[in-house]
Amino acid sequence: MAQIHCNFFSYSLCHGVDIEVTLPSFTSCNMDDPHTHSLPGKFPVVYLLHGMGNDYMAWLRYTSVERYAEEKRIAIVTFSVGNKAYMNDDMGDNYYDFLNHELPEFVEAYFPISDSPKDRYIAGLSMGGYGALLHGIENPDRYSAIGVLSPAVFSKKDMESKKTKGPQWVDLYAATEKAVAEGKKLPDLFLSIGDRDFLYKNVQEYHEFVEPIWKSSRLRYDDLPGYEHEFAIWDLEIDNFLDWIDRGDVYKKMGANKV
Repeated sequence: MAQIHCNFFSYSLCHGVDIEVTLPSFTSCNMDDPHTHSLPGKFPVVYLLHGMGNDYMAWLRYTSVERYAEEKRIAIVTFSVGNKAYMNDDMGDNYYDFLNHELPEFVEAYFPISDSPKDRYIAGLSMGGYGALLHGIENPDRYSAIGVLSPAVFSKKDMESKKTKGPQWVDLYAATEKAVAEGKKLPDLFLSIGDRDFLYKNVQEYHEFVEPIWKSSRLRYDDLPGYEHEFAIWDLEIDNFLDWIDRGDVYKKMGANKV
């Protein structure tokens, strides 16, 4: 695989930003593999969002997502937002704009990454799960599927009573209802939580809310026993998400690349 670290100036943020791009291999020393770097097409991509207290390297350090990307022939992009929850704020940290527009624009211009929404996926853990869900719901035409692992979803009661602390989190219940009411075709949704996670009841409640109304696309809910808020479940479930997404790209048709 190609592991590429990139630092560039962001016009959305008005400062430099680090991203990590993982591209699967197309050639090897295997006699049956093509001995060329000429690609048959652009890669599908997952924008992978980290959680609070982590950075763009957390997914790469604590899971095997690089190997999964190689095996499944899909690109991965990670980046850091601090604890800004993938939203804009009044200090000029416009991470919503950066993720929604500038980052895909940059990645698709500089790397062999598909610009088609059917080849673009978004996923995240904890705060990153919230970010993936927020961006996927509010911009459903940009993503084919959303993967939310142990997402920081506040309960409807908390949102109504405005007891949440920190950033002014968007009410995902209201955002979901708005998208459905407008007749938008939502992306496929992969929702996962461990039954020992402190967010368990919140995620259960959101699943019960969304299940009857998420009609236009596929919905999968994994309720896994014995897991807390930990990378053990996120490593397992990002692999399952990558297997679950509906792909029609040329690399999927080539089959798995055993590592």
